[in-house]
Amino acid sequence: MEAISGNSFNLLPPGLRFCPTDEDLVLHFLYHKASQNFSNSIIPHLQLHLYNPWQFHGKALSNGDIHYFFSRVGESRATESGYWKDVLMDEPILCSANGNEVGIKKYHIFFVGEEDDSTTAAIQTTWVMQEYHIYTFLLNTHAQSQNNNNLSQTKSEFGLWVLCRVFEAKENIGRSMFSYEEDDDNESELSYLDEMYLTLDDI
Repeated sequence: MEAISGNSFNLLPPGLRFCPTDEDLVLHFLYHKASQNFSNSIIPHLQLHLYNPWQFHGKALSNGDIHYFFSRVGESRATESGYWKDVLMDEPILCSANGNEVGIKKYHIFFVGEEDDSTTAAIQTTWVMQEYHIYTFLLNTHAQSQNNNNLSQTKSEFGLWVLCRVFEAKENIGRSMFSYEEDDDNESELSYLDEMYLTLDDI
């Protein structure tokens, strides 16, 4: 499903940017999506295998060259031109209020070529995807009453949705390619889908 139909969306005022923190992405957007309480999300659901990373403009919610969208856990990460490879650099997402670990951020790099092709080596690109997972205990309405033992038992269990942030890494000495940079000079107009997905009553 490319877009959420049957909903009306207002536009953000000119100049307002979408710049969520990791905690925002997990505890606000991904939480509501995973618990099915976010029918009017500004972030669309995309089927990842249908798009190469340079095709997200006009499809995902974009802030300049940074793209946000939901995907289902287990969906194919292979596209028409290549595939996303997990680089095994998992990073915990912590709640600023209490320091509890509420999710995981995984890193993927896009390779052009076929993953299982032993005759031709795939070419690594500078496209990076940060994939956010939320712990299932947060989706339980009684999560706040769980004790530390219960939380540790569910530490490895994630919800069925992930939230993806995709960007093309820029060459910058001393800066990791896994860190994105916002383009302060980017004044490009929003795509029509960006305009559709731009506001929520409770933001």
